[in-house]
Amino acid sequence: MKTKLKKFTEFSKTILPNEAKYLENRYQFTDSEKRNIISLVIANALSQNKPVVFDSTIDKRKYSYIKDWIEKKLASIDVDATIAWIMSLNKKILTDAIASNEEKDFLNYISSYKNIEFNFQNLYELAKEYKSYLLVRMRYKDHDVVADFIETYKTKYAEAKEIKDKLYKATTEITNQYTRNNNETKHLETWLLDVFNDKNIDGKNRYQAFVLLAFMYTNYNENDKLKVIFNQIDYYFSEGEMYSRRLLSNYYASRVLLHSKQDEFEEAEFYGYLSIRQKNNDALMYLNNLVAILLRNNKPEGAFTLLEQHHDLYKETHNYHQKIGYCSYRVRVLSELQKHKLAESTAKTFLKKYKNEVLNHRWHHFFTSYINVLIILEKYEEVLKLASKFNLIEKESERQKQNNYVPNIFWSISLSRYMEGQINSNRLLEEIKAPLKAIHPTKNQKQLMIKVIDRLSNNLPEAFLELKSHI
Repeated sequence: MKTKLKKFTEFSKTILPNEAKYLENRYQFTDSEKRNIISLVIANALSQNKPVVFDSTIDKRKYSYIKDWIEKKLASIDVDATIAWIMSLNKKILTDAIASNEEKDFLNYISSYKNIEFNFQNLYELAKEYKSYLLVRMRYKDHDVVADFIETYKTKYAEAKEIKDKLYKATTEITNQYTRNNNETKHLETWLLDVFNDKNIDGKNRYQAFVLLAFMYTNYNENDKLKVIFNQIDYYFSEGEMYSRRLLSNYYASRVLLHSKQDEFEEAEFYGYLSIRQKNNDALMYLNNLVAILLRNNKPEGAFTLLEQHHDLYKETHNYHQKIGYCSYRVRVLSELQKHKLAESTAKTFLKKYKNEVLNHRWHHFFTSYINVLIILEKYEEVLKLASKFNLIEKESERQKQNNYVPNIFWSISLSRYMEGQINSNRLLEEIKAPLKAIHPTKNQKQLMIKVIDRLSNNLPEAFLELKSHI
């Protein structure tokens, strides 16, 4: 009994808040114990506190029943499960391998089709493929069912294809704005909002409109509008629309970035933990984002536990952008936990193995973490060797042109030059003030700079405390 309940407890922990909200309005059990079980599953999923323990005196078969009911209910609205089914049928039709029970299920599905669903375009294309398959085999009755579906939804399919093409053009414009910062995209906003909120349009197009709106509002730094559409899609997910765990994870991860931009770090942490519940291709990116939030919230122990738990994911990935991110955060976390020697050797080993990848992908992220540790260990000569070997001063000069520039590495190099007797105190002050001349720092930049100054002032209080007054 204990083991069985342990299994159910673990299962219940996988239920996401939006899934819980969907289930909350869907169950109609007459049995009071079943109602108690499902109510507690929902309450625990929605609560941010420690979960309440399940009643072990209730018959374990009722727990099994609830587990099966939840899985079936969520599977029935899972758009990823539906597309997997459609693609599987398509392959079987193309290779003449479809079984009679599969054909029966598909014919039942399209004959009772009422609402335009997420994967409507793929379903329609499958029906066209299947229609030819049936005609060649002279199965006229079944052919008529499929032909009737194709005729009924012909206009809707044409509309969906037209919207898809317009969305592709909009994607080109909005991504160009992000990469080149050379064009206005505001003219697309009203149309994208109309697509996103129109329940008569297929979910895939609606979701794409949401993604583009989020991209656009990020480009324009319109966080209030971003929050509105996030709250809107949150409601849709809870109603069972556009739902899959993959899409929920993407959404939770996007909320992490939104809340962290608005200095809402507790909310960012909450959504960060939700984003890593589902294992997918982006899991390491979501993990790195959460570790950054935990460090911001002064929780290095929690960050260390997470990094340890996902070490295999880090080893397996070929995404060097995220691999470098993981190692850089590991170095920072070890340093926060006062394991400076281990942090140094971790960085040194990684740089030896992945030197080219570091330089090509995230040199600044990596060297910031590495050099911070060397400064703590007062290894100023090592800092200068790295700066010389990897042209860090030249690279830093390029970075100064970016909006979010914080002269962490630049200041560390100047401090090391002074400590090694290469420059005097006057020259040091000149050097550490120099990067500030071209910067009009945001609130977040100021906070980061003060953090850096506080850390560097452990090594040389006078110069860096004087610098503080210039920010």
